[in-house]
Order: sequence, then C-alpha cells, then structure tokens
Amino acid sequence: MKLLKKISALLESKKKGRGSFSVFAEKMKQEPCYRASQLGFGAGKKTFLEKLKDRIRQRKPAGIVKTDRRREGANRRRFLLLSLVSTVTLLGVYLVLAGPLEGYLENCHYFQIRKIEISGCRVTTPAVLKKFAEINYQMNMLTLDPEVIQQRLQDHPWISLAKIRRIWPDELAVSVNEYSPEALVVQGKEKGFYYLDKSGKIFAPVVQGMALDFPVVTGLDTVEESEGKEEVLARAMSFLRLAQRNNPNLPAQNVSEIHLTGEGEMILYLVKHPFPIYFGEGDIKRKYYQLCKVLEVLYQKKKGGALIQKVAYIRMDYQENKVLVAQSSTG
Repeated sequence: MKLLKKISALLESKKKGRGSFSVFAEKMKQEPCYRASQLGFGAGKKTFLEKLKDRIRQRKPAGIVKTDRRREGANRRRFLLLSLVSTVTLLGVYLVLAGPLEGYLENCHYFQIRKIEISGCRVTTPAVLKKFAEINYQMNMLTLDPEVIQQRLQDHPWISLAKIRRIWPDELAVSVNEYSPEALVVQGKEKGFYYLDKSGKIFAPVVQGMALDFPVVTGLDTVEESEGKEEVLARAMSFLRLAQRNNPNLPAQNVSEIHLTGEGEMILYLVKHPFPIYFGEGDIKRKYYQLCKVLEVLYQKKKGGALIQKVAYIRMDYQENKVLVAQSSTG
C-alpha cells in the first residue's frame, strides 16, 4: 500500500511540472548564464587535438625541405640547359638561312625602289646627289641602310644635313639642307677661293660658273694656330652680319674685302674706295656703328667734291671712342 501511495504521489508531481528529474533544470534557470568561451569549451577555444594538428601543418620536416630544394635546383638547371639548347638551335638556323634569306630579300621585286624624291636643292641637283650618294632604282627597301645614305649625302661639300625616309613599299624620300654662302675666303697653296657660311665654316671650293658676288676674306693663312683662325673668322663674320642690316652708309654690298693680319687684326676695304679701314681686334659692334657715323659725314658733298675722296685711311682702333681719319697729301 505504501508503495502504491509513493507511485501515485510521483505521478501527481509529474503532472504539475515538478519532480526530482527537473530539479537541475530549475536550478539552471535560477543561476546566471555563461557563454561557451567562459566555460572553456565550444567555438571560442580550440581543443588540444586541433592545436596539435595546426602545429603539425606549420612545421615541415627537414627532409621534405631538402627534397624541395633539390627539386628547385634540378628545375633551374633543366631550364638553363633548355635555354642554351634553344639559343644554339636558333643561331644555327639563322646561320644556315641568313645567306639565302638575304638573297631572297634583295631579289624581292615588290620592295624594289620605283620612286626617288630629293627636295631642298638650290645649288646642287637631285641627279648630282643621286650619283654622289649611289642612290638608284636597283636598291631594295628591305636591305638599304638609311644611315649609310645619309652619311654619304652629308659628305657632299654643299650638304649640311640630310634626312632619309622610306615610304612603303617602294618609295624613297630624301630632304637636304644646303650651306648658305656669306663670303669667300682665300686659302691653300694655290690661293683658291672657298665659300664661308654665316658661322665662319669653310664648306666648298668655288668652281667655274658659280657665284662670286660676295665679300672676300684674305690673309687667313698668316694666322698660325687653328683655334686663332676660327676666332678671327668668327669676328669677320660678325662684322658681315652687322653689314647685312644694310645701313645706307655701309651696306653689305659695299664691303669688298676683309683682310686678316698675322696678329688677328681686321682691315676693311670698301668697293668704291681703295683706302684701308683698320678695325683692330675686338669690339666689332661698337666700331661698326662708329664707322657708319664717320662715313655719313665723309659722304657729304662740299665744294670740290665729297670729303671721302680725300681720305688716306681710317683707324677705328686709334683711341677708345675716338676715330682717326687721315687725309691724303693732296688733301
């Protein structure tokens, strides 16, 4: 009977939600909550086995490292050997085919030159330059060397600069810049005439039939050092550039000769008047404008004619800012 009473009491407690099996649950409801990481297990902290596995993955055995290095060294040697064999093979193929290939390109009619245009000629002519530079219609666009042709053209005494342009497939365009003569210079054992450009460069001999209407520079052979010659020529060309401003009293066409002495001094001669004008060495610009003023006075006509007809010589280097005008004995 007692046993039946206990069983009925236990069933009654289960119906009401109480009993010994729910005591732990009731206690957990009354206690504060804790996270899995605070309890020392779950997603917030790795287990011992997981840590051990990670350590094994990170640490590589020494034998495996040595094996990998050996493999890398073998791969590197294999790559170098393959590169060497490829290079030798390509070189051999080129040496075998270079001759026949070059011959084929030379005989390829599609790229044979059919049109040659040369522009910029004033003194020279396209026909002369073609012959001088060996430019012809037998040349091939693929095998010609523009730099070689350019250098040949620039070796011509009248050509200062040449440019070569290939217009595919069969046209060659050549443009040249010629030197521009500003004066003549007498030099050499035969005392021949040569052209001078504005910088004082001697570039071409004067041949029969060419222009001679330029001022003449003489006495260059008396200047000993080559550096001295360049300096003296530069001063002479500086004076001629000033004269090209065509001052009415001293235009460029009125300059007949500039004589250079062994000491590097300049002596000027005019076209219509034979007397010398001593310029000395330096300060060319100041002396040029002083001479223009002096000539303006000397060209004035007075009784008996202009004063310049009685001049024996003029010294621009007489004293600083002073010019000496000497008269002839008849004056």
